[in-house]
Parts: sequence; C-alpha cells; structure tokens
Amino acid sequence: MNLIIYFFLGLIVAMIGALPLGTTNVAVINTTIKENVQSAMKIVYTAAMAEIILVLVALNFNIQIENYIGMNIWVQIAIAVILLVVGIVLILGRKECIKDENEECIIIKKRRFIISKQMLGFILGLVNPTVLIYWILVISFLKKNMIDLNINLDYSVLVLFLIGVFFGKVITLFSYGKFSHILKQKMKNITTSVNRVIGVLLTCVSILQFVKLFYY
Repeated sequence: MNLIIYFFLGLIVAMIGALPLGTTNVAVINTTIKENVQSAMKIVYTAAMAEIILVLVALNFNIQIENYIGMNIWVQIAIAVILLVVGIVLILGRKECIKDENEECIIIKKRRFIISKQMLGFILGLVNPTVLIYWILVISFLKKNMIDLNINLDYSVLVLFLIGVFFGKVITLFSYGKFSHILKQKMKNITTSVNRVIGVLLTCVSILQFVKLFYY
C-alpha cells in the first residue's frame, strides 16, 4: 500500500507543479503549434527527466536551499527579473520568420544555432529555479504534515515516487500540447496570440513577485 501511495503522491504533486505556465510549457505549446504533438513530446520526455533531477536535489538539500533563498533576496529578485524579461519578449514577439498558410512562423530567419528538442526540454526542465523552489516547499510540507519523504527512503519506494513524478510531468505537458493542437486547428496565427497571453501572465507574475519582495 505504501508503494502505491508514494507513486500517486509523486504523480499528483508533479501534475499540480506543471500546471502553471513556465518556459517548458511555452516550448511545448509553440512546438505543437508550429509542428505537431509528436515533436513536442521530444521536449516533454526530457523535461520530465530533468524534473526527477530537481526532485533528487530538493530531497537532498531542501533545508539548505530553502534557508539560502530566504536569506538572499537577490535570488528571488533574479527569478522575478527572468520572468519579466521572458514575458516582455513574448509580448513583443518575433517578426523575422517565414510563415505557412495559417500565418504561423515555421522558420525563424537569422537563426545562429540549432538545438535539438530533446536538449531544449532537458535544459528548460533543469535550469528552472521556480520548479526547484516548488519541490523544496512541497517536500518540506509533506515531511511535516503527511509522510516521511527523504533521500534515505527504501529504494523501491523512492523509485516509485520518482516514476510518479515523471508521469505527472508528462501527462500535464502532453495535455498542454493536445490543447494547443486543438486551438491550432480552429484558429489562424495562434502563435502570436498565445505568446502574448503567456507573456502578459508571466509579466504579471513577475510584478506580483516584486510587490511581494519590497512591500511585505
């Protein structure tokens, strides 16, 4: 029974954590719109693998990292600035591209380097301080209120928890991809609209983060 509990716990917590729009979600949405769900899944799987690494880091160093972030406001400011920059870039959009019959950018002009979708998913999933903070907070909460959750768990229990995390991330990102595919079939030039909506949301989150930092 404990094995099943840990699996579904990892599954549910990962799904909840992947729901807010982030850089990985944006990459999945844009890839689905410009290409297809199958191409987006290359990002999804490696992003889920990177999530497991973040969970292991959080399990090992959750107390130390939580204290460090709390004592160093510059880390919180850096996260807010990154969100703000990404939001502004998405709002302004990219004009230099070749479009298909649906007015979607399929080739970005003046592209200086190409990165594989698998590598993109892994980088976006791993270099994600917001997700790391999420897991640190979740693990701290679970340890205090529900179940024992640490790196010294029985091997089979820990593996099942991580498998749950993997599939939770995959399910949520896949859902984003499928939803984007449905919108793509019903609307033209959806990339720009989606990017701007996401950009506005990220900018709002950044502003709220700044307000929280300086006025509370």
